[in-house]
Amino acid sequence: MVSSMNARRHKDSSKMEQKKRKLPSTNSTLLNFFKKKPGPDENIEKSDDVSREKYVENKNLTQAVQETNKREHFDARKNDIGLFIRRDLLSDEEKATVLTNLWLPNHNYVFPLNEKNKKRGLKFQHKWLNEYNWLVYSEVEGGAFCKHCVVFAKTGGIGNQPLKHLVTEVFDSWKKAKEVFRNHSTLAYHTFSLLKSDEFLKMYSKKEPTIVERLDTDRIKQIKANRERLIPIIDCVILCGRQEIALRGHKDYGKIDMESSLNQGNFRAILKYRAYGDEYLKHIITSEGRNKYLTPQMQNEIITACGDIMLRKIVKDVNASKCFSVLVDETTDISTIEQMAMCVRYVDSNDCIHERFLKFITINSLTGCDLAESILNGLNSCEINLDYLYGQGYDGASNMSGQYKGVQAIIKKNYPKAIYVHCAAHSLNLAVSTASGIQPIRNCLGIIEKYYVFFNTPKRQNVLLTNIENSDEDPKVKTLKRLCATRWVQRYDAVTDFIELFAFVVESLENISNWNDSTATEANILLKAIDSEFLISLQVIQVN
Repeated sequence: MVSSMNARRHKDSSKMEQKKRKLPSTNSTLLNFFKKKPGPDENIEKSDDVSREKYVENKNLTQAVQETNKREHFDARKNDIGLFIRRDLLSDEEKATVLTNLWLPNHNYVFPLNEKNKKRGLKFQHKWLNEYNWLVYSEVEGGAFCKHCVVFAKTGGIGNQPLKHLVTEVFDSWKKAKEVFRNHSTLAYHTFSLLKSDEFLKMYSKKEPTIVERLDTDRIKQIKANRERLIPIIDCVILCGRQEIALRGHKDYGKIDMESSLNQGNFRAILKYRAYGDEYLKHIITSEGRNKYLTPQMQNEIITACGDIMLRKIVKDVNASKCFSVLVDETTDISTIEQMAMCVRYVDSNDCIHERFLKFITINSLTGCDLAESILNGLNSCEINLDYLYGQGYDGASNMSGQYKGVQAIIKKNYPKAIYVHCAAHSLNLAVSTASGIQPIRNCLGIIEKYYVFFNTPKRQNVLLTNIENSDEDPKVKTLKRLCATRWVQRYDAVTDFIELFAFVVESLENISNWNDSTATEANILLKAIDSEFLISLQVIQVN
């Protein structure tokens, strides 16, 4: 028993000796053999470093996933179809976005599991987007839509089919999704929406105008054509106005006959003459149709429009000058209507004085208060800034120049800078009228009138014109004017014209006095009338 136990101990001790004497393995090296083995603390630190590296790596991966999800969410919010549904009106840019540039989930996108499908665990499938090219997914609404019907399906079409799922309401029940998709593809309003989408994209890509834009374009072309037709007509009206000739005759209506010799008035005659060298104008005035723009009413409208344009330009210049005077005179026209002619006088940017007519004002009362109100209302209606009113010019009537209740006093009360000046033209008229009462002046004006009557025959006028043509001088006027009994301006012009032609008048009288008829006697009498008193009176009238 003892010997067997000893034998076992000896065997175990022999095994231990063999382990101690066992050589290193072939993978070991001399350096590894002498290398310091790590302690327990060092093993813990190394394990911590590995864990920390794995933590940082996992954290970076998590952040990258979060950033990707954020970008996916941002893109979805930007062009998600859920932002365009249930809107009454979409712009062309928005329609193009829905049809061509909607957000689409990528292959890594995980579709959510909503409450309706939790029991069966159903989700939207990526492959459905490839099977149905009209199908789009909305992250905002959490379901599917038909992009074509969202844009163009406004009614149910034939049979008034209801617009609900996939159009105005989100579709998010995936149990029979493919059956619903197939059924939607056969609906009438879906087919109509597809056609409208194709038509829209063709026009949008080529920038072709829509039907509304085409109608607007046609309307613009028609407006342009009408304006081109009006240009020669407006030119004729302006020409008649500049030359101070009447527009209409006794037969100013109907179609213009290019071959007729009937006098239809100055306006139609000028237009007809112009049409001979303008085929487009000739076609307009001779073609069939009613809108020729040649009626008297149209002529009056053109005149009114020209007046408005001129008035706006005058008002602009007056306000720019920041200083003006108002000139007003009242008169009765041929229809016995009391009217007031209103003018302004101002200095432009080039320091040139301008006197411009503004408008006629019909008046019902001649009191100073009512006339002042009419003047101020007239200036305001022209949009002239009354703060720049520095002067007033009227005649010497009491209702105009009165110190207390005259127009000038009432206006000056409201605008103290508006100084009243008695109109120089009216003052001259009064001076001439008063001077006309003096016998030498009265006789001088009477003799001038006799000269006009004497030369107002073709034969005698021809003598005067011959003497003018044979002379070395070139007077501005060729004939004498009559003294007007009421218009002082024309009376003064008649005097100045007589003075300019005085030498030719005397020469012509001397020639006619040699004739063998009674005309020679009249010529001698008129020659005898030219004495020192006449010549002095003539110079006095000219100076005044």
